Amino acid sequence: MTEQTQQDEPRGILQLMRSGPFSRLWRAGLISSTGDWVAILATISLAEELAGGSGIVFALGSRILPGLFFAAIGGVIADRLNRKTVMLVVEVARASLVFSIVFVNSIGMLVLVNLALEAFTLVFQPAKEATVPNLVRRSELVQANSLSLSAAYGTFPLGAAIFLLIAPLAPHVTFWGLLDGSNEDLAFVVDAMTYFASALIIWTLPNLGRALPAERRRRKGRVDLLGPLRDLWEGIRFVATHPRVRPVVGSMTVGLAGGGIIVVLAKPYARNVLLTGSTGYAALLTAFGFGAALGIVLVTIFGPRFTHKDILFGLALVVTGIALGAAGLVKTILGGVGWILVMGLGAGAGYVLGFAHLHEQTSDEIRGRTFAALFSLIRIGLLTAMTAALPVAGLLDGVFPGLLADGDRVVLILGGLTILLAGVATLWSVRRVLVQLGQVDRSRTIGAATEAFRSYRKSLSGRDPEPTVEMDAIVEDDDGSPG
Repeated sequence: MTEQTQQDEPRGILQLMRSGPFSRLWRAGLISSTGDWVAILATISLAEELAGGSGIVFALGSRILPGLFFAAIGGVIADRLNRKTVMLVVEVARASLVFSIVFVNSIGMLVLVNLALEAFTLVFQPAKEATVPNLVRRSELVQANSLSLSAAYGTFPLGAAIFLLIAPLAPHVTFWGLLDGSNEDLAFVVDAMTYFASALIIWTLPNLGRALPAERRRRKGRVDLLGPLRDLWEGIRFVATHPRVRPVVGSMTVGLAGGGIIVVLAKPYARNVLLTGSTGYAALLTAFGFGAALGIVLVTIFGPRFTHKDILFGLALVVTGIALGAAGLVKTILGGVGWILVMGLGAGAGYVLGFAHLHEQTSDEIRGRTFAALFSLIRIGLLTAMTAALPVAGLLDGVFPGLLADGDRVVLILGGLTILLAGVATLWSVRRVLVQLGQVDRSRTIGAATEAFRSYRKSLSGRDPEPTVEMDAIVEDDDGSPG
């Protein structure tokens, strides 16, 4: 293998996890995400204790609503300030806020703390996502996003296990009477510690400062106080008009809304349609999680070898939509589990591909605002879908004859059609590229896929050549020396 080939060879998953600045950022996210799940479970438990079922609705709603208003501001902050400093300040602030929940004694106070906590999170996420392309090579973005997604959502079982394991310890760990001995209080302390640990790891990252152009800092020799507002408008306009960004952002919003539908309807769908109890509900959620994990693995193996990730993203949405719609037509739990697994596969692959595509298509100067817009729209889609799914299903009960008499089936089918149309719209936006690819020798595509699988197997066995530094990425070992 030539020296140039070695330079261009993307690192495998294990190498990205093992060393370099991205590895440290990923570890920080892994730790804080685990703590997040512990805190979310504790928040649900505390909210129910304070105000019953309605308390849970208020507590979870307060984690979603800030995204409707504050996400864009978080993107402006991420694009104007030193991103490392932003992440450090936010982690310390989140640690303080989570610890303050120990002293909360009303649902109103819990909602206020959650609103502030989510506002800081909406600053952290764009800063983190805008940082990733500066820490890895362009050819490694798919692997990096696979790891980030796994850290964010794959840590739920670990968080749940920690929440259960600390229960017997809580009465004995009161920090000299500071805690009241409840499981929830100790869980919030654990989450605060994970945020502090994340901040310490982020502290070791290379300087991620941004040299803001003079024309954005000053206007006619004076400090430009309206600059942030213009930055906000510039970000909105970019996302709304860029031909390769707009369809992916819109389709990811629709795709995540479909995921919200299955989360809300899975239990009544299993009980009323498939005639199974809690076992069927658990089987559906397990199938969705396993399918998403499988989709992430497949994209990690083959995705980096394909240039046009928005095409693969569109195809993943088509698969997701067809599977969700088909799940609404089955009559057995086996059929439901099978189609939900396929849906999870498409959703997991689409999520990673969508993020990787946006990382590639946006410049560093506007990347924070782009991801802020994405997070805001995703929250709007999720909130809308999760709020409307059950009422709409109730309204559609008995409206259609035969198999479609059940409203849950109709909503699943409508959700699947919506995701399918979003995928088709994405493919239509790149139809010229599809025509060009149709004229290319197909053996090259097959060869690329085969080589991708071979490279992945080598990376797992540790036989990949060591990477070298590229101009567009900071790649260094954990001791700070160039890798």
